[in-house]
Amino acid sequence: MERVDHGPRPPRGLNPLALLVRARRRGAVARLPVPGARVYLVSDPAAIQEALTRTQREYAKGVGRHGREPLKRVLGDGLLTSPPDLHRQQRRLVRPLFHRERVAGYAATFTALAREAAAGWRDGEVRDLHRDLTALTLAIVARTVFDAGVTDAAVTTVSRALARNQRALRREILPGGTLLDRLPLPATRRWRADSAAVDAVVHGLIEARRAEPGGSDLLSLLLATGMPDRRIRDEALTLLLAGHETTASALAFTFALLSHDPAAQERIAGGDRAYTTAVVRESLRLYPPAWAIWRHLVEAREVGGRRLPAGATLIFSPWVTHRDPAWWPEPDRFRPERWLAGPPPERYAYFPFGAGPRQCVGNEFAELEAARVTEAVCARWVLAPAPGGRPVVPRPLITLRPRYGVPLLLRVRR
Repeated sequence: MERVDHGPRPPRGLNPLALLVRARRRGAVARLPVPGARVYLVSDPAAIQEALTRTQREYAKGVGRHGREPLKRVLGDGLLTSPPDLHRQQRRLVRPLFHRERVAGYAATFTALAREAAAGWRDGEVRDLHRDLTALTLAIVARTVFDAGVTDAAVTTVSRALARNQRALRREILPGGTLLDRLPLPATRRWRADSAAVDAVVHGLIEARRAEPGGSDLLSLLLATGMPDRRIRDEALTLLLAGHETTASALAFTFALLSHDPAAQERIAGGDRAYTTAVVRESLRLYPPAWAIWRHLVEAREVGGRRLPAGATLIFSPWVTHRDPAWWPEPDRFRPERWLAGPPPERYAYFPFGAGPRQCVGNEFAELEAARVTEAVCARWVLAPAPGGRPVVPRPLITLRPRYGVPLLLRVRR
């Protein structure tokens, strides 16, 4: 079937995504022009497998010789940012929440909450679906993982804090990026206020569960361990943020792509679940929320045939490798059918959830959630680009987000 090749606009100029794509043309291991640092893009699947699946004591998480981890500023020692020994304990603790059988049991909740959200939209209106999907995915993770509801005020608090502060977090990756945090700038004061507001939401969830113990949700598991409240906060905040923000962006890009493809929407609305899953995977290929994964070398070693020094920072970019014509025919085209024949022939040419001991623990949860939400929306609505609206442009902050949202025109499916 002929596929549309338009949709979200590709990055250009000094956009970090464009810079990484240009670096790839210099080879599978290419040094990036970062002043004061040794930073390399690694795009060969074999080298990606080597780095992401070997011990964390060889390829350590973080940036630079000291493994600086910008997200620690937000998440403390949660699952995304903790050191290796603690990380293994944390994965063992939360893994039961994401077993395949339990995730399958969440499907009805995914569908019900998506239908409830979509039922509030109006025929003929233009809506920013990224905003709607952020609220929806936050409600989903609260209901399924935390066994709790979230108020509209809590949704607004968390969403605003994420949207306003991702640029500051990305800045911390760069050499000297933390220095500005010590200055009494408006952005610093705003960051502290937003952090306190998000903490209040999380502590509210914790106290509500403490008043009703004995469940099998995340907070019940954490409280039963007797760990300090700060650790509970770190774990809860990590899964609350990681469990909704990336999925909201992934879904927003999915609907942006589908808005240019009525035939694909029709097929999803017809109940073809294998095809719906293929659409989700193709969207994750083209617009992976985790657009860059960072590691640093503990010792000098050969990577992808090139000797790299100890302390070097390595970037593994799903954005780059997912669009590499060496692994993907017509790499920039939205072609869900490519997934119906099975997984890609090169395993590590596709890694939207990372790989190895640090792979996203909720990858199956996220993929099923995205598929059920896509199905529920397409069953009720036909999506089209907003007339005269801004193009959908990917913005690479800590995660990949649509720069101007995803404004789409909604029509009731007849």
